Amino acid sequence: MRKDRDIIGVRFMCFFIFLTFTLCWLSIQRDLMVYTIRTLSNSRASIGSFGFLYISVLLICFVLSAVPISRSLFKYKNGQYACNYAISSFLLGCLAGFDGDCFISLPYSRWIIGMSFLIFILVVPKIVSFFKRHVTYSVPKMIASNLMILFFLICITVVMGNTDENLHRRLRIESLLLKGEYEKVLDVGAKEEETDPSIALLRVRAMLGMDTAQPGTGVGEHLFLYPITDVEKLIDGLTVLARDSIYDDCSIQIALAMLEMDIQRADSLIAPLILEKKMPRYYMQLLVMSGNNEAAVHFPEEYEAEQKNYENFNDVISQQKKESPQALANSTYLKYSQTYYWFYNFCR
Repeated sequence: MRKDRDIIGVRFMCFFIFLTFTLCWLSIQRDLMVYTIRTLSNSRASIGSFGFLYISVLLICFVLSAVPISRSLFKYKNGQYACNYAISSFLLGCLAGFDGDCFISLPYSRWIIGMSFLIFILVVPKIVSFFKRHVTYSVPKMIASNLMILFFLICITVVMGNTDENLHRRLRIESLLLKGEYEKVLDVGAKEEETDPSIALLRVRAMLGMDTAQPGTGVGEHLFLYPITDVEKLIDGLTVLARDSIYDDCSIQIALAMLEMDIQRADSLIAPLILEKKMPRYYMQLLVMSGNNEAAVHFPEEYEAEQKNYENFNDVISQQKKESPQALANSTYLKYSQTYYWFYNFCR
């Protein structure tokens, strides 16, 4: 009787751990799963929390449906009971394999690794059980072996799932943009160096949204806080956005002038803002570079502080003038990469 209770307890442990992992995995992959569903259904309708919960329940039922099939086919013993979740873990990883274009987008190497893990978990424990028919009953050993198997199953799911950080970051940003949560958009991947042109444009859209709600809080304060991998593509994207009346045209034109490194045009666009109570950080940096005397009069402390910073930057450059442009960019990156004058000097 006690042995039966122990066996039931171990089986419940396996079910609980796998179910918990499945819920966590679906939660992590939420934006990707929603995007996959919307793409496959050719729908632009948003999926709320309740809708995603309903979809998650269906997906959980789908992946767990493989457990009774595996149990009837392989008849794993109690120390190997977790093997019944092998096919489910493989399916769970495949559900998160969408890359935006292809549902099953993994390279052959990932498929080989994932399938090898799956076959290993399904076959090797069964072979071992044939050679060890008379094993001393031990609850700790039974728990340990099942936990080890569950660990390998989690590895299968992770290997088969899409772990492209930029894709997940982009989908998360798109989701927040739809909700108008612009500040949260700018927090996504804020400390990550890896990015792509689509993410850069989405961030600028969030900045423009902030400028629409409160002028001067978006582009002028955040545009050069993030790495820009392709300036030309960002300029092209902004040119398209300029035709959209929902965005502040002045902010777009200033951003375009700064990205095109047209100091004089940017200065003329920013000049009318000098009479405002506050001058955004990157606008002030450009005014310092253009030597705008009116800005120096209206914002003496801010102008002087930014001018000093710009002079320090130029001093570092002049001290290393024999170095290559790439060496100069690298040596000044940590301290000055989030300034407009670093962008102006090294992102041409």
